[in-house]
Amino acid sequence: MVICPNCGEEYSLGRKIYHSCEGYSIEHGIIFNDDRKDRPWNCTCIDDTDKKILNFLQENNKISYRELADKLKMAASTIHNRVKKMIEEEIIKQFGAIVDPEKIGYKTTALIGLTVDPIKMSEIAEKIASYDETQLVAVSSGDHDIIAQIIAKDEKSLWNFINIKIKTINGIKPQIHVSSFLDIYKSTQSIKIT
Repeated sequence: MVICPNCGEEYSLGRKIYHSCEGYSIEHGIIFNDDRKDRPWNCTCIDDTDKKILNFLQENNKISYRELADKLKMAASTIHNRVKKMIEEEIIKQFGAIVDPEKIGYKTTALIGLTVDPIKMSEIAEKIASYDETQLVAVSSGDHDIIAQIIAKDEKSLWNFINIKIKTINGIKPQIHVSSFLDIYKSTQSIKIT
């Protein structure tokens, strides 16, 4: 038997246990304080187990908690609780399929650099982000105020998008820099967590 130091309940070591006392977990028959609830959630505060879970989920987000638990030699309930906590804290932003744009008819990808009226920067960035053609929109500290990654069916569609949707936004200066991608050697949403 083990006794939780927080709530005083007894748990048998002879069966699988799920301990729901806030901040405490059971692994391999030992109840321990899971201090993650008291830490600020940022990359420097996730522990090695969280990092392993994140790496597995980025490799295959369809892996079951049981499979993940077997790989990490932990209880599936512990994996579930950790993933749930990382979702709540927005460390895990979303789960989903990553689609190859070219294989669904989007043959052109480009980066555009924009110089904009500083007073309208957020408004312009949000407007550009609202378009289906944009994959990434960011305010930049470099040569351009806003950088956007665009996908289009072809070069003509890209130029139509820029001329009809981008150039007509109030506050964008006429110097628009476009760099179309010719060959893509790497495109990933994954981050190797060490």
